[in-house]
Amino acid sequence: MIVRKLSLPAAIGLALALTACERPESAGPGFQNAIPGAAVITVNGTTITQPVFESFASAQGLSPATAENREARQKLVKQLTDLELLAQDATRQKLDKDAELASSLLAQYYTTLAGASVQHYTQAHPLSEDQIKAAYEEWVKDLPKTEYHARHILVADEATAQSVLEKLKQGGDFAKLAAELSTDPSKSNGGDLGWFTPDQMVAPFAQAVTTLSAGQTSPAPVKTDFGWHVVQLEETRPMAIPKLEESRDAVMNHANNKQVEDYLAELRKQAKIKTDDAIINGDKAAAPKT
Repeated sequence: MIVRKLSLPAAIGLALALTACERPESAGPGFQNAIPGAAVITVNGTTITQPVFESFASAQGLSPATAENREARQKLVKQLTDLELLAQDATRQKLDKDAELASSLLAQYYTTLAGASVQHYTQAHPLSEDQIKAAYEEWVKDLPKTEYHARHILVADEATAQSVLEKLKQGGDFAKLAAELSTDPSKSNGGDLGWFTPDQMVAPFAQAVTTLSAGQTSPAPVKTDFGWHVVQLEETRPMAIPKLEESRDAVMNHANNKQVEDYLAELRKQAKIKTDDAIINGDKAAAPKT
């Protein structure tokens, strides 16, 4: 349903599995040697050690070694050998010196290490039950208090939306007009969007809905990135507040995010950070490529 916003994960993603493309530009072939262990594969003198191999195998569900996955682990050896050969070839051709590629590799490197730091910190500072209860109270305060049930008719331009409003003023049936004119999939249900909270909708639509009374239609078309909407509020109801045990995962997410935010704030406070606003704002010419 095109009006709803996509929910974004609140927690920082933890990309902890080693992958062949997640080596920083400065490391190059041989980075694997930094991880000690028995050599499983050696390619032109560069070894892929057992811990590295098992990390790849685990990511593919092939660890521990069993008779059932022996053939797949042999295929993994070929895949890693090919990856190492291609990586070495790219380095010989100095492709790893390309600024765009190096930046991409560095971004992945940052993401992996940052994820590891977050995981390490949260594991080293487990939340107490009192902290979880306090986080629940804070989380509940921010929850929407009302749910809305509405219909809409989505059209491409303001003039069409105005004509829809005119037809409604003349006694037109909202559901029939939605089925006839709306470009949204909800047209098959008379424009019915079901029950939702304002945070599930794009801002202009949510603001319009929350200003209406039950049975009222928006006096003017509502513009969003999807087009022009004619909105009708069917009814409202109080939002059911979930109990702690029903929402423990969401509360833990909320608490851990806050914990990491506080940790980052402390790291920033202790760090010496300089930025070049002229470059950031585009006021200074980019350095020439070499």
